[in-house]
Amino acid sequence: MIIFVCLSSSAVFHRSIRLQARTVIQQCSHAKVKIKPALDGTDAQWAEVGDFGLVVYVCFFHGATEDVTHDMANKLMTTRLFRKNAGHSVSLLDLPGSILFVPQDSLLGKTAPNRRMQYIGGCELWWGAQLFSNLVSVCRELMSGSAKCTSAGVKVEHGLYGQKQEISLTSVEPLTVLLEF
Repeated sequence: MIIFVCLSSSAVFHRSIRLQARTVIQQCSHAKVKIKPALDGTDAQWAEVGDFGLVVYVCFFHGATEDVTHDMANKLMTTRLFRKNAGHSVSLLDLPGSILFVPQDSLLGKTAPNRRMQYIGGCELWWGAQLFSNLVSVCRELMSGSAKCTSAGVKVEHGLYGQKQEISLTSVEPLTVLLEF
């Protein structure tokens, strides 16, 4: 919970903002998440991204609204995370690069007094799946609106919400960032 305190000459005002989502972002040179296991002689299916990409682990808290997905998408696509020439930083849309979303409800975890992890406070499964889908859609819209991204063939990929998933990640220059919304 974030508390803002505004001081004025006559009063002190407190406004509390409830945490709606948490993301952990990792820069990658290649990443993939298994979306369908190999069955009856068929190969497994993977969602994957290549050079200059991001893997974004996402969880939503109880009380999250669809509005937060728009804020998340804008920040994820336009925050200057990637280093370019002479220390100049660029965003995923400027680079351009791909993005892989992985649902990760374990980001809700807090340690309990008995040193065990508790995973409480997440939104309902059906609502989390809806928010996750909306986040992916908004990012796709932002990417398709960029001529640079369209000509480079970069993409928005995602894992499956509510399922355990196998993931593989390679990074030449590890960069990990926590963003809360």
